[in-house]
Amino acid sequence: MSRAIKTEWARRVRELRTEFGWPVATKTTGRPDLWIGVYVLLADRQSPEHDRNIKDEVRREVLRRDGYKCRECGWSHEEWNPSDPRHLELHHIVHHVKGGKNVEANLKTLCTSCHDKTHAEER
Repeated sequence: MSRAIKTEWARRVRELRTEFGWPVATKTTGRPDLWIGVYVLLADRQSPEHDRNIKDEVRREVLRRDGYKCRECGWSHEEWNPSDPRHLELHHIVHHVKGGKNVEANLKTLCTSCHDKTHAEER
């Protein structure tokens, strides 16, 4: 594969993740078990509009800080299996609609189960 095609593919994956909100994982964005250049669509659902502006560098640093584990239940991709389709997402501590920023200090790693539960409890 030529360098130009690799660069275009990586750019397009970042675009799908950040502009359109598709949960695409790579080796550096939550799936350290993947090989470089391998991209995985984790779920058939898009992130809310405001969550799509988290820069890849910030997302990567939050995941690293949290040890690539859910801060609520401790789930990680090491436990992944086909019957448990969870993946890791970032949650705003102070919600975006209430002025929360897309910065490391305002984000924490949650698995999709805990993330959904957290939002359901807030209603």
